[in-house]
Amino acid sequence: MKKINLLVFLIIICSCKSQNSQYNFNSMFRGDITHQGKYVSASIIRQPSPKWEFKTGGPVNSSVEVDEQNIYFGSGDSNFYSLKQSTGELNWKFKTGSGIYSTAALANGIIYFGSYDGIFYALNAGDGSLKWSFKTDGEKHFSAPGIHGHLPKDSIFQDDWDFFLSSPAFDDGVVYFGTGSGYFYALDAATGKENWKFKTDGVIHSSPAIAFNYVYFGSWDTYMYALNKATGQEEWKFKTGIDTVRFNQTGIQGSPVISDSTLFFGCRDSHLYALNAINGKLLWKRFNDFSWVSSCPVISDEKLIYTTGDTRYLIALNKNTGDSIYQVLSKGWIMSSPSLVNNIVYYGDLNGFLYANDISTGKQLWTYQLESSKSDLYKILGKDSVLNYDVVFSNQKRKKENKTSMEMLMNLGSIHSSPVIKDAVIYFGSANGNVYALQ
Repeated sequence: MKKINLLVFLIIICSCKSQNSQYNFNSMFRGDITHQGKYVSASIIRQPSPKWEFKTGGPVNSSVEVDEQNIYFGSGDSNFYSLKQSTGELNWKFKTGSGIYSTAALANGIIYFGSYDGIFYALNAGDGSLKWSFKTDGEKHFSAPGIHGHLPKDSIFQDDWDFFLSSPAFDDGVVYFGTGSGYFYALDAATGKENWKFKTDGVIHSSPAIAFNYVYFGSWDTYMYALNKATGQEEWKFKTGIDTVRFNQTGIQGSPVISDSTLFFGCRDSHLYALNAINGKLLWKRFNDFSWVSSCPVISDEKLIYTTGDTRYLIALNKNTGDSIYQVLSKGWIMSSPSLVNNIVYYGDLNGFLYANDISTGKQLWTYQLESSKSDLYKILGKDSVLNYDVVFSNQKRKKENKTSMEMLMNLGSIHSSPVIKDAVIYFGSANGNVYALQ
């Protein structure tokens, strides 16, 4: 009888450990605190097929996070979701006061993310219950007078291309993130207590990377910052380009990646920069024909791979010199950060296409077009599925459809999120409100 009871006891203990082990899984935007964007999985070499899709009530611009059994993400419908990886079945959802465009950080069974309601949340991953919340100094989109040529020139316009919120980084029991108020925060991850905050002169929607006891992030005030992660003291800052006429070629929207002792990041001034991560000195920069570089690069051996906006390129450079290796044209503008598995890079575009390219040659192995892109409700794609600029940006078309150019474009199912790959399944969100799992 005692042997039977002992056996039952051991089964119960093992079962509890198994159930709780999934919540010991730590991950965040681009996988880790250096934003490498590399995932351990078998590659998806051939054309994938749908495993499942899940519909939310708003755009899913941020990336998903995964643990051993579930995925987690926020939506523009103000809800944060947990789904089963295997089926896409809803585990739970948590309602905030506004849209969620921040990729969550998952650490020690707690989910951390920000919302446009100006509150930063910590939820229990198991059931979605609130552990704590922190009210920031506020959230907002980047805005400027006459931005992107809007009239009247002296009126302030919100930037419709500001798609993301800063995604938190978790390190040594602290969560770090930026806000639209221009403040960058460091909070105690267990309690939500503020350790320190740092003020910039612009919106911070860049997601921080951490290395060498520094935390790195960009601001719309044109600077890349390196702060002491323990104290918030500024160690150095690097100035990028400025545009005070149209505010089109200015500001750091993307996030940095760190490899060895080099920090790489893209900017709306159309450059990709390589800086010494210790002292902030410029190593090299690459001009991209006035196209934004809003994505976070990935690095494989000596190659640095990144995407551009309206020039629609996937580009590979020598990471040490900035010399060109290849560039490959895509169908749509690209805001999605590429993700890497083995020798294949995956990324999405604004026309509703997901791509897989061989990083050695740049060759496209396959493309996957969303159904919303195929239907092309407002008929804004050409026969080759490239955006017809004259149609989508014409006043006549906007009046006829009673939609903005942005609304028509997003209806294609634009993919802003960076794909996450696990167990040979690709997870990503879309502006059509869906989250997809392809295999």
